[in-house]
Formats: sequence, structure tokens, C-alpha cells
Amino acid sequence: MSRLTLEGRGVLVTGAAGGIGAAVARRLVRAGARPVLLDLPGERLDRIASELGAVAVAAPADVRDRAQVVEAVDAACEQTDGLVGAVIGAGLVRPETLVAQTEADARQVIDVNFYGTLWTFQAVMPHIDRQGGHALALSSIAGIAPIPLSGVYPATKAAVDSIVATVRTEAMNRPTSAGVVYLSAVDTQMNRDVQSDPRAGRAMQHSSALLTRALTAETVAKRIVRALEHRRRVLTAPRWMAPTVWPQTITRATAEWFMGRTALRDELPGGAAGAALTERSEPVGERATETPA
Repeated sequence: MSRLTLEGRGVLVTGAAGGIGAAVARRLVRAGARPVLLDLPGERLDRIASELGAVAVAAPADVRDRAQVVEAVDAACEQTDGLVGAVIGAGLVRPETLVAQTEADARQVIDVNFYGTLWTFQAVMPHIDRQGGHALALSSIAGIAPIPLSGVYPATKAAVDSIVATVRTEAMNRPTSAGVVYLSAVDTQMNRDVQSDPRAGRAMQHSSALLTRALTAETVAKRIVRALEHRRRVLTAPRWMAPTVWPQTITRATAEWFMGRTALRDELPGGAAGAALTERSEPVGERATETPA
């Protein structure tokens, strides 16, 4: 596929008020793009939107709410004339062992990391498909090799990886593409929250610096925007962790190759019988309900 041109075009960033999201938005502005800043309404979102100026578009929404996300994205696209890309990065972790994690914390992490990613893909792909663009979602090395004291976080990041693989496979007949970013520790508030847990803090103090050294958000953002431009299907940061994702990457690439040579391909969007990605399964705000027996 050809390199993605960002100049003057809209790119959605979720978690835009956070460390990585804000750094990506700044890097997008340098690349000439128009970042759409999706995050919870409030002072943090207002601050990054004010910093970036008129080139950026604020899209206040809670990623846990499908209707809010779809409505915010659709409204922003009216100002940016659509989207050519997305960096789907809103995420949350609550340090605890898996069996001891509270229901409230588990549900909150699942709602943000899993449903937030799912709803965002549903919101952005119709717009991105119209421009033959590329979407990136932020996963984690923890989704490949689960890290203790992370509760359900590793499971949700494994799910993010699976969502990306499914979107990419279902778009095989289209010029649209998708990729996943596997991150290790990044110097953000979320990483500092993890270290504030006494058990995690002690473990990091007694572990090799090679394994615990955090990347800067700016370093990660630079690589993410470059991956967006080059339509990368896999990005690992730091680079030396790349071998940990090779087995899964090879397996999925092989599965996609075989799927592309079956009759199922004709049923996918853009195929002989498939609909376009621009079609949504239900109107925004509509909720599925069970029919009483």
C-alpha cells in the first residue's frame, strides 16, 4: 500500500489528554495533520486543545459510551472533512492480582480498554474507509506475555490485538488498513500509578533496568506517527521486544493469507457480495434489546 499523506487531513486520537495521546497529537500537528482530540470533557482536554490551536478539533466523549463516541467522531468529521487515520489509545490499569481485583475495577478497565477500543473502531472505520486510511490501536507487551499485578489489564490488551486483527481481515478487499502497537513501560501517569502500588514499586527497584526503563511519551509518539504514515501492521516499542510478538504476527498473517483465498472473501466488505465498511449495523444511540418471549 502507498504511504499515507497526513497533510491537512483529520486523524483521531483517543486518550488525547493523556501522556501518549497528547504527544501523538503534537507530533501530528508537526506533520501537518488535523488531530481530532477525543477524551473526557474537562480541563485536561481543554488544555491540550488550547495548546494546539485552531488546527485541532476537540471531541469530548466517554469512550465507554458507544453513542457518545460515534456522535463525537461524526461531528468532528464535519470540521475536518473526514478522517484519514486514527490512533486509538485510551487505556486504564488498576494494579492488583487477577483473583483479588474488585468487580468495580475490573469492569472499569474492561469498559475503557475493550469497549472503548471496539466503539472507537465502529465510529472511525466508516470515515477512514472513505479515504482509504489507516487505524492504529495501542496494545501492550502485557497482552502477549501477561504481567502479574496488572489485574485484567493484560486480558483487555490481548483483546485489543484481536480486534485489530479482525478489522484488518474484514477490510482485506478495501484500501483501508489497520495495525497494532505493542508498548512496554512509557513514562506517563498510568505508569506512575502502577509504580505507586507498593508491590510493583518494590519489584521494579529490584529488577533489571533493561526491563523496567520507561520510554518517553515523545519517543513513542514519534514512532506511532511514523507507523501511521507507513501503514505499519505491527509496531513494538521498545524495538528489542519485537521477537516476543513474531509468533503471533506470523500466525495471524498466515491466517489472513488463507482467508483471502476462500469463498468467504467475497462476503466481506468490498467483495462480490459484501457491503461497504461505510455501513453501520445500527443507528447511533440505538440499543439492542431482547424481544420478550
